[in-house]
Amino acid sequence: MSLLESDLSMEASGDPVILTASSTSLISNPHDLQEESYCTGDLTLDPPATASIEQVRQDLYKASRDCQERGLWEYLNWITEQLVHLPKPTSGKVELPKERAVWNEDYDVIQFTLQLMRGQEYYRASQMLKGCETQHGKFLYFYCRFLHGEKKRIDQFDIKNKRDLKNESLFNLRIELEELRRNKKLDTYGLWLLGVVLRQSEMVDMAMTVLVESINLDPTFWGSWKTLAKVIKNKNQLQSLPSLPYHWMKNVFYVELCQDMYYANDALAFIQALQDMGLEDNPYLLSKRAEVHYTLREYEIARDRFKELLDKDPNRLDIVDMYSNILYVKEDKANLNHLAHHCIEVDKYRPETCFVVGNFYSIFGKHEKSIIYFQRALRLDPEYLSAWTLMGHEYVELKNYNMAIECYRNALDINPRDYRSWYLIGQTYELLKMHAYSLYYYMEAQRLRPTDSRMTVALGATYEKLEQPMKAKKCFLRAMNVGDQEDIAMIRLARVCEALHDEQAAVRWYSRYVELVDGGEVDPGEDICFAYRYLAHYHLRNDRLSEADVFAHKCCEFKETKNDGKALVRQIAAHRNTGVFQQQQQQRPSKSNIRVNLMAMAGVTPSPGGGASSSSNKRSRTPPPPDTPSDNDMSF
Repeated sequence: MSLLESDLSMEASGDPVILTASSTSLISNPHDLQEESYCTGDLTLDPPATASIEQVRQDLYKASRDCQERGLWEYLNWITEQLVHLPKPTSGKVELPKERAVWNEDYDVIQFTLQLMRGQEYYRASQMLKGCETQHGKFLYFYCRFLHGEKKRIDQFDIKNKRDLKNESLFNLRIELEELRRNKKLDTYGLWLLGVVLRQSEMVDMAMTVLVESINLDPTFWGSWKTLAKVIKNKNQLQSLPSLPYHWMKNVFYVELCQDMYYANDALAFIQALQDMGLEDNPYLLSKRAEVHYTLREYEIARDRFKELLDKDPNRLDIVDMYSNILYVKEDKANLNHLAHHCIEVDKYRPETCFVVGNFYSIFGKHEKSIIYFQRALRLDPEYLSAWTLMGHEYVELKNYNMAIECYRNALDINPRDYRSWYLIGQTYELLKMHAYSLYYYMEAQRLRPTDSRMTVALGATYEKLEQPMKAKKCFLRAMNVGDQEDIAMIRLARVCEALHDEQAAVRWYSRYVELVDGGEVDPGEDICFAYRYLAHYHLRNDRLSEADVFAHKCCEFKETKNDGKALVRQIAAHRNTGVFQQQQQQRPSKSNIRVNLMAMAGVTPSPGGGASSSSNKRSRTPPPPDTPSDNDMSF
């Protein structure tokens, strides 16, 4: 263990404190608010499942047929894309699933209903399906009612009332579907729909149970896996899940879940397991790997991977939002401009296109226009979490903090485990000087990201402002223990020690910080001048004038401490002059020494008793007459 680690371990010991992130004068950029490092080693997951390419192909064919029959277009798109990019069969022949028998009297109604669903005529479709007796017809009836409620909710959508809008059909759907489940009349797709309804009704535990039932009935349906990944909010819920079937689709589920919960090593392990099955060129897995690099703030690698994907399929829009974030962070205005125009040419009504255009206007400082396009993206997809987050940032830039907080809270409604939204709400309240509110949101962010030093430093800074320096000290020590990403925990720790009048600790941390800056290991922050000032005063008090002079002159290089530095230089010069005068006084001959020297010049030797004797006359001198001044009265 290094000396620094030893000191950190000793000083961090004591009562535990809940921690959180870095507080800055301006709000952090949500584009750049990503992970420096994921939590690793905390999850206990099943080992990756394996399957042959032919088994994967058969499962995808079955799932695509089922989704097509039920109008599940979103999941059908995903499944068919995986089929397109599967390796070609070695035998050259593929056994397709057998066609189903005709569905009795409901067959014609169902076919017509599917066409109505394509045109988003959900209410008419649900009325057509009334009275259907087959399980397939009943699913479509309930599903069309659900979609009709969702369509009404989106049509009434507004930024200010989003949290108040609910799907009006949820309650009745839940009652009817639960009755069918009790009578064991729901198949995989019916259970999935009940899970979706329960999730939107905020009945999380029940939704998890129902979705696991759906997966166990048919693990080939990706919709149940994906919805379950959205329902799970934390590690404890994941660990408490009932056993899931050993199926290759579970690997995809873990990729989605681990990325959302910021477990990089686990996500990459399951991506690699799927690629080892023969899916190395799968665009979905390649995009997920790029997203992991983006979240790890490895922007160069992520940008190259996204660019490769877009070169292969230039019209693919489901990854352009994250790619535009990277271009924004890298301040690549030219490529962001090109990407925005290309997306408009492909499909200007896609939420991702509006998102990219919003980023384009934001990078040029046109925040009002940026908000307009983020709002368009949200009208097309109210569950677009990234659009809510970035629109909140645009409102912060316009000093409209109330709307910014509302946007961040809407993002939390979509994904409560999104630590960035918690963190950004905390920063917004910090800008409003409402530090008690900031403390709560920073604590939630730190709970979700305990290994992110930015969360911990922010909590420490808030404790400072709430005049709780001991808790602030523990936060900064913990931030250094987990790895200070922004290189500000040490200087803030030193300032807290200074406020606590702990001179030795303050000098130690200030000195170490200065050493790191001088050695090029840490970029000098804006607080480095205060370290120079404190160390100059400390060395001056201890009469180490050379060291004090060095730090005083460094203070003069900064606007904040320039006047203090000049005053210190004058004090040091005065101390030096005072020291020279005292040294001269100590070296100046005394009166007795002058007398001895004069007597020696006269050939007189001082006697032990204070008198003097001549080499030619050993007698004692006769005292001088009273009116004659004695040698003791002589002054020079």
